[in-house]
Amino acid sequence: MLKIYSSVLMSFLFFVSCNEISKKKTIKNNNKAEAEVNLTKSVSANQKWMQAINDKNIELLSSLYTENAMVLSSNGVDLANRAEILELVPKVDFIVKSVSTTKRIKANDSYDYEIGRFINKDDVLAKHLIIWNTSDNDNKRELEFIMETDDSNVDLKEIDKQRANWMTLCNAHDTKSLIENVYSDNTMYYNRGRMLIGRADLIKEYDYMNNEQYQLTLKPILVEPVSETIVYEFGQCKGSYNGKYILVWQKNDKGIWQVLFDSNI
Repeated sequence: MLKIYSSVLMSFLFFVSCNEISKKKTIKNNNKAEAEVNLTKSVSANQKWMQAINDKNIELLSSLYTENAMVLSSNGVDLANRAEILELVPKVDFIVKSVSTTKRIKANDSYDYEIGRFINKDDVLAKHLIIWNTSDNDNKRELEFIMETDDSNVDLKEIDKQRANWMTLCNAHDTKSLIENVYSDNTMYYNRGRMLIGRADLIKEYDYMNNEQYQLTLKPILVEPVSETIVYEFGQCKGSYNGKYILVWQKNDKGIWQVLFDSNI
């Protein structure tokens, strides 16, 4: 009787094990398929963008941006809407030689995040961070953060320390200390068309973190150095909020990495 029971148990465990392996393979294959779809979308959309920029095709360019689209840099908001983008393009001698996607992820049913790069006619390399609006089966740029890059080596352990500090202060329900210690003076926060600038407004926005039940963990998916003082990051939140997040880190004059841009659509 014991032998029969042991045999049945071993068969059951083998079946469970095979099931788990099969599930992991399915998840891996699904993730790979989603990544390939995201890459295809980016290539197509970015090629159209390059064509529109190079041909000064304002009609095509207009179709590639949302009405409230913004262009940001370490200087802040450079272009505040689509109209300003369309007005600038014909006036500048800007040609894109190539554009590529490093990684694109699905943020939710209406948004994707992308980190990539492009080269202009003078062989200057820039890296972009894009929030794509994918609602209504569309593929439009809602926000771009663009910086020239020199592919500097950055000690990402310093970023890890600041991210850990972010989580410690957030989960201690001390929003004021979080913003004052981890965010820059001129920090920018974006959420579905709303742009907040400065620590004071962000402290008010993140007031819900003072709730004792609020808990959050940040798990980076991609951390991309841009220069000695700028690093792009997007990742997955876990806890009271389970969506994706974007952070742009900036090293200040004292050598401390702080959040210059934050978004969690």
